[in-house]
Amino acid sequence: MVVIGAGAIGLAVALQLRRAGVEGVVVVDRNASPGMGSTSRANGGVRAQFTTPIHIVFSQFTITKLRELHELSGGVVGFRPVGYLFLTGTDAGEIALRRSWELQRSLGVDVQWLSATDVIEKVPFVNVDGLSGATFCGDDGIIDPHGVVSALWAECRRLETAFLFDTELLAVEAGAPSRVQTTSGDIAAEFVVNAAGPFARGVAAMAGIDLPVVSRRRNLACTEPVAGIADAIPMCVDNDTGVLIRREGAGFLIGFSDPADPPSTDTGFDPAFLDAIAARVGNRFPFLEDVPISPRKCWAGLYPETPDHHAIIDAPADAPWFIQCVGFGGHGIMHSFAAGQAVTELITNGASTSFDLAPLRLGRFAEAGTVVETAVL
Repeated sequence: MVVIGAGAIGLAVALQLRRAGVEGVVVVDRNASPGMGSTSRANGGVRAQFTTPIHIVFSQFTITKLRELHELSGGVVGFRPVGYLFLTGTDAGEIALRRSWELQRSLGVDVQWLSATDVIEKVPFVNVDGLSGATFCGDDGIIDPHGVVSALWAECRRLETAFLFDTELLAVEAGAPSRVQTTSGDIAAEFVVNAAGPFARGVAAMAGIDLPVVSRRRNLACTEPVAGIADAIPMCVDNDTGVLIRREGAGFLIGFSDPADPPSTDTGFDPAFLDAIAARVGNRFPFLEDVPISPRKCWAGLYPETPDHHAIIDAPADAPWFIQCVGFGGHGIMHSFAAGQAVTELITNGASTSFDLAPLRLGRFAEAGTVVETAVL
């Protein structure tokens, strides 16, 4: 059993496989240690406030498991249930937010609909002028991406998972068993799991599989210290501009994902991002307009995205031994355990019993009527 990629997804897949009693799990990664790719550059948010059922249930499952891992690891995961707050000031935004709120409630998410007065009581620094709707879920929160990796890796090692670091993948060949060629030698495997994140498309192509996954750069910036605001605040999301903020140390982390950004594998911070957030942050967070950005705390990572912003978890019909677990679009950590459980069930049962994976099947892109996730931050 070979898992390609040692980020949050690959580690969670390996852990769930070992917890299910699957023997001989080997994780291969090109980096020197786990979590050095997109996981290390993550925002750190985990939430169930999505707009499609599969994402909501994936988050519910994973957040529960992250809480358990937080306790098991003695707090290494760094889980803080500060909540997520979504805000909108347009009629269309209110309709969309209410529709999502109703779906989330129907699936058991404890999410509240807030008035402007409710918002001010919770986050008095937010500008509520023209606010038409807001939702808040206190079970959402923040984790430490490095802590998640450390805790997952520790559990994998405790269960005797093998790791090959500083190892490049050379080829993936079909067979009984299949053969995975690496710079550390060849490995025979009954199943191979592609959890290679931004590099997943190239990995799949080794077996003739075309994955509609492209990576886009996503920038994050942190401000200098801001006094007079509580240390624990919700992740605040302005749906109308796409800007999100949360506490980061004594300052604030600011994010914004421009859907017009072209595909890229560049992880260098884009200075133009500062102009983009400067033009938008004042809509709901005017207190940050004149706060300097810390030049030491700006970075960028990659979102491996599919056209409908849902991952692909599937055993392709022409290569059922090569399971694809890819395209999480920045939601890798918050969907990691669910992905690991789904892959484990595909391998051990031939189908997932915990989740309906139809929305994540590879073949959906050749069909009409696919559902698009719109809460992409």
